[in-house]
Amino acid sequence: APAEPQAAQGGPQAAPQPPAIEAEETPLWQRVWRARLVEIGALMAGLGVLTVMFFFQDWLVKRRRLFTRLRLGFLLFSLLWLGWMVHAQPSVVNVLTYVNALISGFRWDYFLMDPLLFLLWCSIAAALLFWGRGPFCGWLCPFGALQELTNKLARLARVPQLTLPWGLHERLWPIKYIIFLGLFGVSLYSLALGERLSEVEPFKTAIVLRFVRDWPFVVYAAGLLVAGLFVERFFCRYLCPLGAALAIPGRLRMFDWLKRYHECGHPCQRCANECPVQAIRPEGQINVNECIYCMHCQELYWDDHQCPVMVQKRLRREKRAAMASPSVQPAPAGAGGRSPTPQIFEQG
Repeated sequence: APAEPQAAQGGPQAAPQPPAIEAEETPLWQRVWRARLVEIGALMAGLGVLTVMFFFQDWLVKRRRLFTRLRLGFLLFSLLWLGWMVHAQPSVVNVLTYVNALISGFRWDYFLMDPLLFLLWCSIAAALLFWGRGPFCGWLCPFGALQELTNKLARLARVPQLTLPWGLHERLWPIKYIIFLGLFGVSLYSLALGERLSEVEPFKTAIVLRFVRDWPFVVYAAGLLVAGLFVERFFCRYLCPLGAALAIPGRLRMFDWLKRYHECGHPCQRCANECPVQAIRPEGQINVNECIYCMHCQELYWDDHQCPVMVQKRLRREKRAAMASPSVQPAPAGAGGRSPTPQIFEQG
């Protein structure tokens, strides 16, 4: 008798699975990623642009108009798209959950359920090794962008800006670290309680729910934004537990990309006076724990009309060019036969 077709092929063949059954067998997190490919692509493009900007920061900050537009555009991208549209706002709750997962049993599929947050945290971890917490706090945090943009509007409306005395400002820094350590300790006892207390972050109210929430939460978030109209990034400076959590591992960064002159702080105080979050000490050192990497100090570093060191270099260059010109006579020398040097260093 002739062999059956299946036997001739070496055995019975499995019937093709219906699409519905195949979908059920695919892990849920993979289905979520496939459904959000466009959003993932947009986020990866944004992260790529930011990475290029950071690696070529010296070229970029020399072109201040271009840099200002790019920074404003990226802040709008972080707030409008990353925050209000796709709700990808990292939180200290993510940190507490991750630590508890390491203790109780880590599962990748749980953290892969939100692809945008997962990719953001991967980028934050990588950035900590290169630049510290600045790329997230100063560029990618939607609530940080909201604070900075509202402060810019306040400045346009001539709202007076308050600069806290350095001694008081420095004493207020530890508050956010105390808040983070308190939340961390509570979360080890009860993660649910730790998450409730994490409402000290206004992220859920202002970004995820866009102020559509019970009035006490709205008043609290609005109060922080009002404070930020007078003290730029008030919440970032003194209260943000996520910023504190990122500053701790951020001390392990491998590179120091922010350039300084020997004269910074001795005697010049221009960068320290203009730093938006007062992250530069009077002695001239940048406190990387507080720096949000806005790069304003790097703009000044290369500006030969504002940075005293660069101004002196420009004046010497112009003097040599003028003396080399046959139609220009050298300026008369001052006392002692030397040309007078203008006093251009900004004091504190």
